[in-house]
Amino acid sequence: MSYTPTPSTWKKISLWTLVFLLLALLVLGVVGWVGAGKLLAVNPQKVEYDQTVEAVDGNNYTISGSAYNIQGVAGGIRTDGSMIGIFSAPTSSDASKQTATRQLTDPNGSALSVGEKISLQGNVWTSDPKAALGLDYETVQYESPLGATNAWLVPGKSKTTWTIGVHGIGADKNEMLRFVKPVHAAGNTMLVINYRNDPGNPQSADDYNHFGDTEWQDVKAAVAYAKEQGATDIRLYGDSLGGSLVENYLKRAGDPAVSKVVLDSPALDWKQVIQRQIQKNSYPGILYYPTVLAMKLRAGVDVNSISTQASDIKHKTLIIHSSDDPTVPQAASKELAAAKPDLVTLSDFGQGGHLRSWNHDTA
Repeated sequence: MSYTPTPSTWKKISLWTLVFLLLALLVLGVVGWVGAGKLLAVNPQKVEYDQTVEAVDGNNYTISGSAYNIQGVAGGIRTDGSMIGIFSAPTSSDASKQTATRQLTDPNGSALSVGEKISLQGNVWTSDPKAALGLDYETVQYESPLGATNAWLVPGKSKTTWTIGVHGIGADKNEMLRFVKPVHAAGNTMLVINYRNDPGNPQSADDYNHFGDTEWQDVKAAVAYAKEQGATDIRLYGDSLGGSLVENYLKRAGDPAVSKVVLDSPALDWKQVIQRQIQKNSYPGILYYPTVLAMKLRAGVDVNSISTQASDIKHKTLIIHSSDDPTVPQAASKELAAAKPDLVTLSDFGQGGHLRSWNHDTA
């Protein structure tokens, strides 16, 4: 005999289904809210001490650890946060064992010991232009919408051609030191800026990253300062999040004095960037939607408005972006280069990681 649910039973099933759906939506909402908070939070870049010294032969060190260990030039950091020096690109490596032998140049402090944990970083300098590169500079201040902010001013042969460098998320001005020397060699004066929520600089009222939605105003202030100091030809250089700040500035304000743009591993499509972060943390893709909704509710950040479209590109732009970038997908950079071949040139470093172009080609 077949069973036919009574109207009362159907009512109970419908009720429990509704309860389940509401609970599922609640869970997604809570997780999205928490995820958005993590994305928006202002935090310094986390240092992972995931390499181990396996052997020492004079200034040659065999190091095991993460996949990055077998790639380009790197800066070394001890667990106490002090700099070890600059490691050359590997002279030999074994990808199957994730080991590489590197020569340590410009050593700082005592020699490393076998078994010691270290971190290899893309940033090879953590000091300033004089200490790192032997270049004279001064720390200058100028007004931004939130108050006085500081920057490094590195004079070049030209007093009218300036390059303004904008670092990435959780970083500091020293991230740009890898690029100060080639800019200086080209004769440009360089202004390496901070922006809101950087240590020692004005803080936003909500203490959140806005991924360019508000920070672009600090790029505008830097351009205004450069013009006040005599700049008539300004180039903008943005790293990662710095690329988003640059592009948001250009599409919301801009200035006729800006002539060229260089972007390294730029965050241009925020849907792709957030989806990559969800994927890296092994979360289900469906979390993208509650996360971006929570970003809008918590900080007013609209991922569509902060993303860069082909129609936004008005300047000659060089994009440096590796196809294996684990942090910011290269896809948006390729799409812009394909859509605007007259303005956008894409330099693909292949297996270069995130912000590692200089480390693979230091010339």
